[in-house]
Amino acid sequence: MITYFCVLLCWQALPLQGLEILDPEEVEYIRSHAKATVGGSVTLDCGSTMPNIFIWGFTKAGSANNVAVAYNYGQGPKLQSQFSSMGHVRVADNTSALVVEGLQRDAEGTYTCQALYDGDEGARITFYFTRLEVEDD
Repeated sequence: MITYFCVLLCWQALPLQGLEILDPEEVEYIRSHAKATVGGSVTLDCGSTMPNIFIWGFTKAGSANNVAVAYNYGQGPKLQSQFSSMGHVRVADNTSALVVEGLQRDAEGTYTCQALYDGDEGARITFYFTRLEVEDD
């Protein structure tokens, strides 16, 4: 998964100017759990500060297939269109948080936000894993 992330990150980082990516010494992993009801909404966080680059992925419960949901590499957030069966998916304004409204059962699974922060001490990469349970009303 790290190799996939690096290939995707390097490909997407090409349009960014002035972003110097130094080799991070450590990758941080943060896990959380969320519950929501069918028809409701949920906001999934990708850190407390806006990363320079983020990529949201989704793995359906019982599957090993992780697919891209949304990403931002300096041009504003972009959404993949194939997720209409989950509900209305969007990235909250001026954040990296993923919002799913009108939740459907298909939204249940694990969401991964891969966040790259570029600071004075070099790049820092954090993976935010959120396991979402969608319950009946």
